Amino acid sequence: MAATTLKLAGRKFVVIPEKEYRQLQIKANRNGKSPRAKRRLSRQDRGDIAEAKRALADPRRIPAEKVFRKLGL
Repeated sequence: MAATTLKLAGRKFVVIPEKEYRQLQIKANRNGKSPRAKRRLSRQDRGDIAEAKRALADPRRIPAEKVFRKLGL
């Protein structure tokens, strides 16, 4: 079966046999970047994030804008 075109809702699609589609997928993965798995956060990273969130939530914390304005910067 040759590639054919199909028009649905005003959009044009190309229909190809499944075997050709699989071959194109394999070729694209070889030539392009392979999809990488997302890196999981380590225990240290999760602790650092939690510590930063706690520091930002501290009511005694003064925003940098106020400090710079006070210093005239």
